[in-house]
Amino acid sequence: MDQTQPCSTDGCSRPAVYRTRSKPAWCAQCIDEILRIGGMSAVEPVLKPNADALMQCLACGTQAHHKLNYVVGNNSAGLATCRACHWRSWAQMQRANLARAAPSINEARAYAETNGYEYLGPLTEPSQADDPHHVRCKVCRRLSAERLGDIGFGCACSRNGKSTAKSTVNVTKARPRTVRFKDSGSAAVGWWDHDRNDQNSFATAPRAATRQAAWKCPDCSHTFTASIQSMVDRPQCPRCEAERRDAWHREYEALKRTMVADHPELAAAWADPADPATVSIAGAMGLYKFSCTNGHHPRVTPHTFLERGCPHCSGAESLATGRNPRLAQECPEIATQWHPTRNGKLTPQDVPHDSRKVVWWLDSNCGHEWEDPVRDRNKYQRYRCPQCRTILDSLAYQYPLLAREWSPRNPISAWQVRPHGKTTFEPQWVCSDNPDHQWTATLTSRTNGSDCPDCKQAGKSAVELEHYAAAKTVFGRARSGVRLRSQHFTRRPAWTVDIAVPRPDEQTLVIEYDGAYWHDGKEDVDMAKSRDLLAGGYRLVRLREHPLPPLTITNPHYTEIVVHASAPDPVAVIEEIYRHVTAEQNAP
Repeated sequence: MDQTQPCSTDGCSRPAVYRTRSKPAWCAQCIDEILRIGGMSAVEPVLKPNADALMQCLACGTQAHHKLNYVVGNNSAGLATCRACHWRSWAQMQRANLARAAPSINEARAYAETNGYEYLGPLTEPSQADDPHHVRCKVCRRLSAERLGDIGFGCACSRNGKSTAKSTVNVTKARPRTVRFKDSGSAAVGWWDHDRNDQNSFATAPRAATRQAAWKCPDCSHTFTASIQSMVDRPQCPRCEAERRDAWHREYEALKRTMVADHPELAAAWADPADPATVSIAGAMGLYKFSCTNGHHPRVTPHTFLERGCPHCSGAESLATGRNPRLAQECPEIATQWHPTRNGKLTPQDVPHDSRKVVWWLDSNCGHEWEDPVRDRNKYQRYRCPQCRTILDSLAYQYPLLAREWSPRNPISAWQVRPHGKTTFEPQWVCSDNPDHQWTATLTSRTNGSDCPDCKQAGKSAVELEHYAAAKTVFGRARSGVRLRSQHFTRRPAWTVDIAVPRPDEQTLVIEYDGAYWHDGKEDVDMAKSRDLLAGGYRLVRLREHPLPPLTITNPHYTEIVVHASAPDPVAVIEEIYRHVTAEQNAP
């Protein structure tokens, strides 16, 4: 089946360089035109709409990474893409109003280095306080034009959102199952209007679905529509809610006309020098002293004390009931970094996870020590170690077995990437069972369960595995299920091949096994794949089962051999291929 998608430009018949389900996709030529309209040119191929690609401004020549979707959005709004040009223009308009002294180049460089950037130089001359600078992220190598204020936030790759995993370390490779609305346990399940909603929607809708649905209030029978997600979090009827608000406002207005002395409960707890006969319960702006039965003396507004009681007692109740959990329960990874000797008798089991208390931390991986408030550890960029810039909830912590296969050739460590994060490079992996097995795969594909392509058996026919085993025996080295990429591929950015054999002349030998059942009627796909592989510089041999027709390919680096499913002889076939390619290497 043809896996390509036609270009979305009207009148263009060329295939798109990537595939989407519902959004536009363009061919390479149309992408170049989109970039030109945005004032940019591609320095490296644009292969995905939402992946950073290196581009160069046609006006100022600044190189930076941008996403194709970002360029398309700016084009629709009539905006230029280059941020260097944008901030230069902004700086020129602001120069007359700038009162702050401009930082020196050395100060700007030091500030960029502190926040994880390589400093490449100012983009204006002279450089003023809010002028842009050219920087490159040390981690993801992304080029950008940034003002010093924006540099302080760090690169987007280091902004580490909170993880839902709190108390356990994931050692499996599958994402948690999606919770359906009907199984969510929410009270909103009883509000579902089965007469107005489709039954299939009730059976399949996730609890976090943003789609609108019909609901029926169990108290007043009022019917209304609202999103599933909002009802799961807090089921409420708009009619009942309006009545509740009206009743609250009437009560509040009455309390504004009632003095503290006229309310027996507040009058008994009053401990302030002010005359309670002159202080209204609601609407009072000042804080007043009260006394609770447990001996606390909080200073709050009368209305707050009436509604919520003593804040000290409420806080103690929250601790006792677990509504304000300890650091050890809420953030176990952070708790493991609690300094064992420099915090006295205080432990992660004693301190709330959102405490402002400044304590000492120790990273056991690098040995760095530092001080930070407890609550700040789980905020902002959420670093595991601020000096090494490793992150919390990283691949290494959440999936330690996968982290063992993270290749040392990757530009960052497994402590610096999220399990489902995006990278500007394609991560490389080394099989933990056989270090000779090395391949590339995205983080999401690995954490969703993909394994070493050479070791995996599922998805490979028995005859393909037999030829793979023969190739390892005859050639000494071979890999199965390898994903190959080349800038010369035109049909798609990458192809997965059955067998790949490294050769001394650095021209990888690719062996494709075309089974008669699966490849019947797919000559166009086999032709496109073959032409891409040959254009990418690979030596290609196709084993086509009888009675598949031969492919009309004339190329000195292409060989086609007819094989028979009823009488397979993998060793003989691979030996024939070996003799053929060896003769080519020895030919004058």
